[in-house]
Amino acid sequence: QHAGNAPPRLYLLVTVGAVFIRSHESPIKALLKDLVEMCGGIQHPVRGLFLRTYLTQISREGLTLIENKVDEESTTGDAVEFVLQNFTEMNKLWVRMKHQGPVRERAKRERERKELRDLVGKNLVILSSMEEVDVEMYGEIVLPRILEQIVNCKDELAQNYLMDCIIQVFPDEFHIKTVETFVEGCGNLHQDTNVAQILCGLIKRLGNYMENEPEASSALFEEHQTFEKLLEPATKISDKVGSQASAMIYSAILDFAVKTSKGEALGRVDQVLSQCAGALRTAEITSQAARTLKSILTTPLDSYTITDLLELGSYPSVMQLLQPRMQKAVAVDIVEKILNKGTVIPDAKKVASLFDFISTIVEDAKAGEDDDEVDEEEIEEEQNLVARLVHQMRSPDGSVEESFAILELAKDRFGRGGPLRVKHTLPTVVFDVLQLVKRDEDEERCVKMLKFLHGAIDMIAEVPEPEKAFKLYLECTLVADLKGLETSAYDFATAAFDIYENGIPDQKAQVEALKMLIGCLASCENFGEDNYDALSSAATKWSIKLLKKSDQCISVFSCAHLFSTKGSSEKVLVCLKRALTAAKQAQGMAKSSRGEMGPVELFIAILNKYLYFFDKQEEGEEAQIKVEDVQMLVDLVSNETSSLASAAGGEASDRVLKFYSNTLRHIMALKEKKPEKYSALSLKT
Repeated sequence: QHAGNAPPRLYLLVTVGAVFIRSHESPIKALLKDLVEMCGGIQHPVRGLFLRTYLTQISREGLTLIENKVDEESTTGDAVEFVLQNFTEMNKLWVRMKHQGPVRERAKRERERKELRDLVGKNLVILSSMEEVDVEMYGEIVLPRILEQIVNCKDELAQNYLMDCIIQVFPDEFHIKTVETFVEGCGNLHQDTNVAQILCGLIKRLGNYMENEPEASSALFEEHQTFEKLLEPATKISDKVGSQASAMIYSAILDFAVKTSKGEALGRVDQVLSQCAGALRTAEITSQAARTLKSILTTPLDSYTITDLLELGSYPSVMQLLQPRMQKAVAVDIVEKILNKGTVIPDAKKVASLFDFISTIVEDAKAGEDDDEVDEEEIEEEQNLVARLVHQMRSPDGSVEESFAILELAKDRFGRGGPLRVKHTLPTVVFDVLQLVKRDEDEERCVKMLKFLHGAIDMIAEVPEPEKAFKLYLECTLVADLKGLETSAYDFATAAFDIYENGIPDQKAQVEALKMLIGCLASCENFGEDNYDALSSAATKWSIKLLKKSDQCISVFSCAHLFSTKGSSEKVLVCLKRALTAAKQAQGMAKSSRGEMGPVELFIAILNKYLYFFDKQEEGEEAQIKVEDVQMLVDLVSNETSSLASAAGGEASDRVLKFYSNTLRHIMALKEKKPEKYSALSLKT
């Protein structure tokens, strides 16, 4: 009675009350009720908090006595009621601190509130440590009362802290059985409260429980449908929060689904992705939200095989929420995983799904979707990866029909990629189909595949990539000829000629193209006489039309081989004579301009061709190439090389003389081997 001020009187009252509890003279519940009500006499926030904290500490013994049933008139419910009432009053005092004092000191008061938050949280720790508080009491009394106070206080600092306290201090089993109530409470929190962080904390806690206690937790999760109870309210909550918070929630639920689901894992993961895509379809995706969405897409990519990943039909929908550059990064990750693991995509359905997943690097962006400048080097790098991917698209049992169906689909999807992509991706499809043609015994299907190839190469030619298309036409010509399909081979060869005539204007490229064309025709064995003669004559015609005489010479004497395979020795001689004429013209131009020694080399090369075809002539057949023709060339070359040897030396001169020397040794070897055939041939040494 001598303490005139309220604070010391109440501290003294609490102390006396604690002693009185030990005396067992009155029911503990009545004493605790009186004490918690009397502490209401201090309404100053800070003083009231410390007074009630003292009450919390001093009353622990009384709570223990109640739990041990020392006081028959007091029950666990009374003890819980005392703690809840004290918690409620302390939270009110703590929140009131925010509104007392000048506005300019609000930041200071918030710092002080953060320092005092553990005083309020101790009440929840006491509740969690009470052994008599089981999951039923927690779900029916404790959690609803705590949530009611948290929601009603409408203070973001208090709500963030206290919701996290609930997650941390109560057992995992309690959370599993009351997850629906907790999540519902999250939906009623203040708009500035970080609901996403709270839910993510709960989901992470449950996921860790699954990892630490897999057997016990798995049964509980399934029994109480924890996944469904987490996912169902997520959409409602995501409508109230921003895109980043919403993405965080779905990311946490996805991690939980991956950790906790077994047989239903893929279905649940797809369900999360579907709801995520639907919830954020119309939202403004911030840069932070985009990074979180990318992590959502990375989780199943890291957790499952590619074939399982392709079962997730909602995966592309989430990808479409990202900016094009980030979509491409995810698509490249998918492709690289397939290539690194050597995963085979076994059927057309999964290939179609894969193209949906990586469409952003396979197809051109629609108008208005991609404002980024076109980076051709970046596109080339991406398309090289995609082209390698084609080799992983095949039937695992080697079925030609199924593999061809897959490649047909690939061609269709690659065709949407525009010129910058098609030129890198379609050639791979062409080569893979050619491999199928080589090993297929079904002629009708081979013809069908070759027609398909013609269409694919036409697309490459239209890019335009004429030189690449030209080479592919020649490859197809060889394969069609190998399979004995003359009509198809002729179509490809004429298409190559058309490309040469209309699509390759560069002189140097024309020379190289003719070399390949002549080599291709020389390798074909199944053309009919008319078709072969038409193609060989066309090759000769274009050789004669080359601009440089030296190129004409080399190309025309190469054409001689085309006619030798069909026994047309007259045309062989015509080609050789035309080559010699072109070489002489080249010599005249060289002497009148810059004194090149190139024509001498041409004469030696023509001499070697004469020797080759002369040696191939059989005894008794009408000789088109006579020994006199060879002798004339030997004399011509001898005179030219003598002049060259007497002139100033040099690397080029030495090369030509070496070429001539080797040719002479070859002739001498022929004279020794076939003296009767070469006896009339004399050499100047």
